[in-house]
Amino acid sequence: MMPGMDGFEVCKRIKENPETNGTAVIFLSADKLAESKVHGLEAGAFDYVEKPFSYAEIFARLRAFRREWMYRREILSLIEFSRKTSALDFDRLMETFKQGVGQIFYADRFSLFLWKKETRTFKLAVSNREFSGYMGEISVDDSPLMRDVVECGEIIFIRDIRQSKYKVRNTGVYVDNYAFGIPLLMEDKTIGVLNLNGNSAGFFDDHDLSFMRLGAELIARAVSNALQYKTIQEIAVTDPLTGIYNRRYFFERLRNEFERAHRYKSDMTIIMADLDHFKKINDNYGHESGDRALTSTAEILKKHLRKIDVVARYGGEEFILLLPEISKDKAYKVADRIRRDVESQAHDPGGGNFYVTISMGIADTKSYGVTTADDLIKRADENLYKAKSAGRNRVVV
Repeated sequence: MMPGMDGFEVCKRIKENPETNGTAVIFLSADKLAESKVHGLEAGAFDYVEKPFSYAEIFARLRAFRREWMYRREILSLIEFSRKTSALDFDRLMETFKQGVGQIFYADRFSLFLWKKETRTFKLAVSNREFSGYMGEISVDDSPLMRDVVECGEIIFIRDIRQSKYKVRNTGVYVDNYAFGIPLLMEDKTIGVLNLNGNSAGFFDDHDLSFMRLGAELIARAVSNALQYKTIQEIAVTDPLTGIYNRRYFFERLRNEFERAHRYKSDMTIIMADLDHFKKINDNYGHESGDRALTSTAEILKKHLRKIDVVARYGGEEFILLLPEISKDKAYKVADRIRRDVESQAHDPGGGNFYVTISMGIADTKSYGVTTADDLIKRADENLYKAKSAGRNRVVV
């Protein structure tokens, strides 16, 4: 006991200090008065043991304190984790997982895969480990542990993976000692699998499994919300018929790219394209055939573009392309390849093939008189009109 302080005051000081407030304090006293017990517990003691006592009793009470302290810490960590994972942006959510999942579940390594039931594949969403030779999606047959997790919908715990049926294979993902496969469930449907791995044998009990189930529920809900939000965002900027971007998204990108090109004095080109005599296609072959012609044209456009390029449906049978860091001369070569591919694409409405052609107008940020994004659109539209007037099925710069 410290000079000038009784046991109650010492206990209170310990509990008030952030560095020591997790310490288990047990009062050992011959005082059997209820008032003393209440005073000790109010000071922050975990327990109050009357003398005489046995060491077995003390150790049992300390173990109980440790369990309670661990439970409290886990609950607080889950609450904090839940707060951090409330973001709807999928990429930001995955970054949060990367920083926090291993700490929450005390795992050396972890990986989270999304389950794609239609293709029976797993797609890696986030991990804090390297996957040697990993290429895109994993077939269900190449991941027996995750396959079994999806099939049973329950946590699978492998205490020593080297002695299990999931032992390391030549292309194995699971190269650790122990492994957990935890299903991520939403409304009884598996949306993914969380893998936890480590090199130590570890000790896991029913409480650990319950904690993992609770954590997995939080993760599943966060992932589901983010995926739904991502889908809504994609729908908002996607043309429902062709699957390419819509006019709204194009103009958002155009403003940003135009400002960047203007700031750095770099090239940027747009191509306006229009299917020739499209009304005749609808009149002669029906609107369904016209829709297929639009869809196949969109696929041809995408095939010729880079990842940084943007293709959108401008309206009706019109398309518009944004090509950052490309001069109009290089864009002309791209456009002419597109024109030839569209011209050679056969369409079969069920009574003989028909073909379509496309006309295109090109303008870039360095064209005369182009000082705004609207100027750029206007110049490309003028060149498209020239292509139409000159006989169609051609590109005009």
